[in-house]
Amino acid sequence: MAEERVNLAPTGIYGRSDEQFGWKNHRKSQEEPSKCLVYILATIVIVVGGCLILAQIIFRITTPKVELLSITVRNLRLGNSSSPFFNATLVNEIAIKNPNFGGFEFENSTGSVAYKNIGIVGEMKIVGGRVDARKTARLTGIQVEIASNSGNLSSDLGLGLLELRSVAEIKGRVNVMGRRRWKTGDMSCTMKLNLTGRFIQDLSCD
Repeated sequence: MAEERVNLAPTGIYGRSDEQFGWKNHRKSQEEPSKCLVYILATIVIVVGGCLILAQIIFRITTPKVELLSITVRNLRLGNSSSPFFNATLVNEIAIKNPNFGGFEFENSTGSVAYKNIGIVGEMKIVGGRVDARKTARLTGIQVEIASNSGNLSSDLGLGLLELRSVAEIKGRVNVMGRRRWKTGDMSCTMKLNLTGRFIQDLSCD
């Protein structure tokens, strides 16, 4: 009786073309959510970073700046070498610049004018008020009476120039989103009073 031979060698197994295409689609579907997650996380980081930078800009509270814009001389009277004196009215215009994202409410303040060889020769009063956020307020008509009869005046009266310094401190509170901070704006300016022309020249502020 003839024996029947059976070939036990493994035959090649080939997947169907549709099975290979399905595997690729499966991998692609896994990669897409991962990429979306990366994009979402990157967007969150950018948004949070932008918010932090914006918060630092908005919530940062800085000191308002005080500037002496102009001075008008009125009622100037002078003595002579044997009886030296001067008196005059200085009318000031002051600007308060508020760089903050909140209002600046300042109190009544005082300033002074000093003559180089004598000291303080006059004081001025600055009425309190408010400067809105990111605005500049101009205070006009601030008068100060200056006068002196010191004997040291003789040489300067002869030269026709008096060197003066005007200083002031304006204190108030800055309110930004419920945060309040006390801030003091300083003003310090030098100038020369031209006795012949009766005007202020060489005005310079720190």
